[in-house]
Amino acid sequence: MSNLKVKQLTKSSVLQSKRFVRTLKIAFVILLMMFSISSVHSQRTAQANQIITKDAFLNSISTSNTRSSSAEYNTVLGLLNNSNASLYLSNGQARTFGQMPVCMYTDLTSLSIADRPDLPTNDIQIVTIKIARASDISGPIDLTTICNYKNVKYIHIKLNFDMEATQLARLIKNCNPKCVVFFSVEKIS
Repeated sequence: MSNLKVKQLTKSSVLQSKRFVRTLKIAFVILLMMFSISSVHSQRTAQANQIITKDAFLNSISTSNTRSSSAEYNTVLGLLNNSNASLYLSNGQARTFGQMPVCMYTDLTSLSIADRPDLPTNDIQIVTIKIARASDISGPIDLTTICNYKNVKYIHIKLNFDMEATQLARLIKNCNPKCVVFFSVEKIS
C-alpha cells in the first residue's frame, strides 16, 4: 500500500512538473511575441518619422535588384510624371479629371477639405502637397486623413523654398507607416 502511494505521488509530481514546463513554454512564447511586436513597432515608428528627398527615394528603389522594387520604381515614376486621372484640391474647391483618380494634388490650406466624404479617394495612390512659402506652414502638417485613404502609398511634399529633411520631419504629424513620405524642392520664380 505504501508502494501504491509512492507511485501515485510520483505520477502526480511528474504531471505537475509537465504542466509547469508547458506553462513556462507558453509564457516564453508570449514574451517572444511581445518583444517581436515591440521591435517591429519601433522600427515602423522610426521609418514613419523619416522623410527623404524624392531623388533619394527613387534612387533607393531603383538600385534594388528585386522585381518588386523595379515595378515600384516604374509605378512611382508613372504617378509622378504621367498624365493620370487626378483629384485637385485648391482654394477649398475639389476638381476631378478622369475616372477613378490615382493622384491627388493639394496645397497646404486645402488639405483641410481632404476628409470630405464625397471625394473620390478610393484609388488614390499618391498625394502631392504643394507648399509655396515657409510662412504657409502655420503649425503641424497633419497627414491623418490622407494616410487613411484606402490605397495611398506615397506622399510627395513639393516645396518652393529650401528646407532640410529634419525640419520637415518635425512638422509632419500622424503619418501611417504604410505611407512613404518624400519631398522635393522645386523653386518656381
